[in-house]
Amino acid sequence: MTEPGRSLQEILRRPRTQIDAPHYYEGVDMVHDSQTNLAWTQSAASIPPTLVKHALRMRQCIYRVADRVYSAVGYALANVIFIVGDTGVVVFDTTESQQAAAQARDDFWRTVPAARALPFVAVIYSHNHTDHIGGVRAFASDDDVASGRCQIIAHDTLMQAVINNAVVVAPILGLRAAYSFGYFLESGPEGRVNAGIGPQLAEGQTTFIPPTLTFGSRLDLTLAGLRFELHHAPSECDDEIIAWLPDLAVLISAEVVQGECLCNVHTLRGTRYRDPQQWVHTLDAMRRLPAAYMVPSHGRPVAGAANVAELLQVYRDAIAFIHDQAVRFINRGATPNELADLLPALPPHLAQHSWLGEYYGTVKHSVRQVFTGLLGWFDGDPTTLDPLPPQDRARRWVTLIGGRDAALLQTQQALASGDLGDARWAAELSALLVRIDPQDQAAKQLKARALRTLGLATDNINWRNWYLTAAHELEGRYEQLPVGGGGALASGDILRSIPPRQLLEMLAVRLAAELCLHLHLFVQIHLTDTDQLLTLELRRGVLQIHDQHVPPMAEPAPCLALRQNDLASLLLGGMSAFAQLAVQGRVAIQHGTPEQLARFFSMFDPRPQRLPQLASR
Repeated sequence: MTEPGRSLQEILRRPRTQIDAPHYYEGVDMVHDSQTNLAWTQSAASIPPTLVKHALRMRQCIYRVADRVYSAVGYALANVIFIVGDTGVVVFDTTESQQAAAQARDDFWRTVPAARALPFVAVIYSHNHTDHIGGVRAFASDDDVASGRCQIIAHDTLMQAVINNAVVVAPILGLRAAYSFGYFLESGPEGRVNAGIGPQLAEGQTTFIPPTLTFGSRLDLTLAGLRFELHHAPSECDDEIIAWLPDLAVLISAEVVQGECLCNVHTLRGTRYRDPQQWVHTLDAMRRLPAAYMVPSHGRPVAGAANVAELLQVYRDAIAFIHDQAVRFINRGATPNELADLLPALPPHLAQHSWLGEYYGTVKHSVRQVFTGLLGWFDGDPTTLDPLPPQDRARRWVTLIGGRDAALLQTQQALASGDLGDARWAAELSALLVRIDPQDQAAKQLKARALRTLGLATDNINWRNWYLTAAHELEGRYEQLPVGGGGALASGDILRSIPPRQLLEMLAVRLAAELCLHLHLFVQIHLTDTDQLLTLELRRGVLQIHDQHVPPMAEPAPCLALRQNDLASLLLGGMSAFAQLAVQGRVAIQHGTPEQLARFFSMFDPRPQRLPQLASR
């Protein structure tokens, strides 16, 4: 029943208290409790009580459902799910770290001693994200996979997603992920509390083995004597898959249900468009399965057909509400920022649900991405088509305010009020000054104070981590941090699994076009172990890679000879890596000179010496 005189915006802004659902876990056996919680669970004035309560759900435990399915929760960001068959064990998802996966495996063996004698016959990747694939070598070796003793199963499109992340956007995506998960923050009251969908991003070695069996829409197979139905389940990833075990009535829901919190319809670290309508359709398909149990890749298992049905319904309704109401106001002309104001939260009956707290996703940042996904970046106001450069705009705004000193004073006054709205304004004001002069220490300190105030007050762990990490950046704490090349997204295992031609595309997005708009150069690479010849054509600011037909060349191109496994090292390290490989006898010049090669590779951006600035600009 609608309330006369009350807008949807007013209704959504009502305070709400989440209601727990202990009945969801009746029928789930906790068979191992390590008495450990990797999340921060102590109360403090700088941590909203709801975040502490949420962290308490992440205790490191192993749960058993339907006698044969075990979920290791709290060992890393994602769970490891073990399915015990008659002749072997199937693993569904592996966490992000080989060490965390090995700990979960060892605790599983201690809990189910009979399983130690059984081989791991299959590893199923639910999707391409590192926290689901990175621990695979705790369960399988290259020999296991090559011999057929263990299959690696995934969707047809998983490898392309892995390649895109590792080759195209690994450096910035790795950094943004570190901000989202609070990787640079210390765990504690002034820093990282949990990771929203899990206790924390586990440290350790990220491993990867490419899939040996892939499928499109559905794959029915028997593994270790148990029937599996694997279904394509596009949702937070286009390559997402779920598993249905019909003989056990167990639904392994992967990350279609993204833990015990509102899902990231959009993730702040950056991703391709997550289509909410497609996500809802996937959840509706899952609702048609007669599941008595649901085992997600984040969060605890749920037991009881009615409980599973109710959870899937409210979860799909939350995503549908975000999409449908965003589109409703988009069709009235609302811009992304106006959407965030008009739709600040879920309606009360959803917001109070224990699996829909805004600890990971938020309505505000999700509705913005609905706009961008459907209409693109242009908000409809032509003044945004070609605005002044950011630094010029900031300078003009500060002049209108009355100059730097006046802007600093207003920022200080806003921070002194203690009001969160004023802290948001202080962050905007100080950001203008930092934009004008990134070395303005007074402005950077004020912006850091404003962001810290906002970060310590929010329930959302992604927002908290971004606010606090950005504050540390502004204070100069990260200037000496070594720069990675994408971290887990571009680990050695992943780079070695990428076909050479696609791996070479890493160079295309590092080409300094301003240096070579007048040049037409060639370099060839001979992969000696596969006898493959690749030709790199640098043509006036564009790099094209040829793996079959060699384009006409005025003169023979310099040619490098090396093995495929050394190609990634060469691409990441340039001529310094070439020198090291040459000393070891792992690379040779078949044609041309070192000077020709040096000239060619000098056209590409070197690896940066410091982290990109996200807040100090």
